[in-house]
Parts: sequence; C-alpha cells; structure tokens
Amino acid sequence: MTPPPRPRRLTPAAGAPPRGPRDTSPHGVPATSWESGPARQEPYAEYIEAYPGDEYTRIIEGRVTLTQDDGTTWTFGPGDAFTIAAGRRGEYRVDEPLLKQFAYYIP
Repeated sequence: MTPPPRPRRLTPAAGAPPRGPRDTSPHGVPATSWESGPARQEPYAEYIEAYPGDEYTRIIEGRVTLTQDDGTTWTFGPGDAFTIAAGRRGEYRVDEPLLKQFAYYIP
C-alpha cells in the first residue's frame, strides 16, 4: 500500500508584501496555508470558539456530530460530506473512530 502524500503548504507569490508572524491552528497548520489528505481520529469532543479556517470533509468510516450554539445538530457518517466555515462556533464531536478525507484552508 502506498502511503498518503504529505500535506502541501502554499507559499507567498514572488513580490507579495511581507506578512507578520505566522499563527498556527490547533492542528498545527500555519496561517495562510492549506493541507489535505486522509486523517484518523479517535472519539473525542471539543468546543471551538471560532473555527480558524475553512474545511471540507468526506467521511469514509465512523461518525462525527457538529452542534451549533443554538442546539442545531448534524451527524455525518460514511459517504457523507460537509463543510465548516471559518469562524463557526460550536462542538465538534467524533462519535466513533473516524477516517476522513479532508481539505483545510486558513486564509
């Protein structure tokens, strides 16, 4: 089996203005970057005050539940796909061991 490709990082274009220090997300992704690939996660839950980037996720195995501050809940399983917009507030809960394909961008 071939290992998955390493995540790629965007770099500023030639002549782009310099930027300040680079922050990192909870996932260790530098600001103004992206990563993609498969990811495995064990069950856990966390409340996120402001999701730091935009994420597209397709569930391959397991289940994940997203809960908004107003109590609205969505549960996703194998074959489902969803997006999370930067700034989203709420709980992200992995209900079962998860295998997902994702693309994550921090502007």
